[in-house]
Amino acid sequence: MKALRYLLITLSALVLLAALIAPRLIGPKVEEVLQQQLANQPNIELTGYQRGWFSAEVLTLLKGKDGATEAFTEIKHGPLLFTSGGPRIGVLYAKTRLTGNELEPALRRQLEAYYGSLDDLGPGLKNSPVMVETLVGANNRVTNTVHLLPIDRNEGDQQIQFKGAKIRLVTDYQGQQQESNFTLGEFVRMDGHREALYLQSGSGEFTLDANGAGSLQLKLPLVRANNDSGPLELRDVTFDYTGKLVADRTLNVQTALTLPEIQSSTPASSLTQQINLPAISYDDLHHFLYSLLLTPAAQRSWPQVFDRPLQMQQQLDITTANGPMQMQLDVDWKGMPRNGATNDNLFWLDALNGSANISGAEQALMQSPLIMQASALKQYGFLQEKNGELSMHLQLENGNLMVNGQLLPADLFMLAMLNKF
Repeated sequence: MKALRYLLITLSALVLLAALIAPRLIGPKVEEVLQQQLANQPNIELTGYQRGWFSAEVLTLLKGKDGATEAFTEIKHGPLLFTSGGPRIGVLYAKTRLTGNELEPALRRQLEAYYGSLDDLGPGLKNSPVMVETLVGANNRVTNTVHLLPIDRNEGDQQIQFKGAKIRLVTDYQGQQQESNFTLGEFVRMDGHREALYLQSGSGEFTLDANGAGSLQLKLPLVRANNDSGPLELRDVTFDYTGKLVADRTLNVQTALTLPEIQSSTPASSLTQQINLPAISYDDLHHFLYSLLLTPAAQRSWPQVFDRPLQMQQQLDITTANGPMQMQLDVDWKGMPRNGATNDNLFWLDALNGSANISGAEQALMQSPLIMQASALKQYGFLQEKNGELSMHLQLENGNLMVNGQLLPADLFMLAMLNKF
């Protein structure tokens, strides 16, 4: 028994010694893993690192299109890690939050639109609306989990409730992605006593490299909206994204939006839209994402939006109670001309080449939201009727517009589109 007691004391001492020594041995490993991860993220800059015996602190800058965002990371060294999911064995566990000292303007606008003024969250943003958990295992596995915190906010007549979101990204030590998914909690926005927007909990999967190549799929079981145009309900919404690297810092991007069940004040019952960007640079893609998705419509400048070049093909199919409608679009936009003639409102057409095909059941087009344009285009013979179907083919090349094979002054066609005859 005495020998057994000595053995237990010896083992306990060894375990304690290992627990004390391991963090110091793991510290350099922490730095190595961080450097490997950051080397694959060109938009992240390590600006500060302070290592302790059992922990470390890291300061980073996340570089965006219009500025940078500063983040602070608290790291706990292994081998025994106490995570939000319970004790784990691994190399490190970290929590990253925004510091509030530096925040990209577009990101600030988006966060404050839902979370309110970030200045009210206190110094250092201890209640940062975005938090990232990182678990580096001992098995060449790094799990990053991004948390968007829940929202319960009342401001005037508007109320916003959001049950939070979680994005889980798993890679190896070199940053090669293994598996990733995300969940979106229920979202409700009330304008007074009216439900303005409702999103049922959704989910998705993605495999994306830092360069944007890969795939993503989002599924939303139910979306409801209510505005001046009337109520809208969408069921089983899916969005798919695929990106392929076709040249240095250049992607081929394909997206598909499917709305298989639509209930609204319009006759539309389903919709699918496919978009293909054959070759778009990182800078141009970021430009359009920021100017179209992250800039409020009231602040959007269309000359600024279309300042950069864009090649795009689009296929739109709409099923309505009055019959189908289709639109095919092929655009080669050279970018806003730098020396356009200011006395010619259509000078920008010289920088646009492309074609469009529009077709649909006559009743469907004439009862669509574009009824005014459709009526004018039909009246002047641009929309041609055959067997109850209306169609129109447009071809634009070097400022020359062909409508259904006939050369037509562009200003005349634009007047018909704007219903100003």
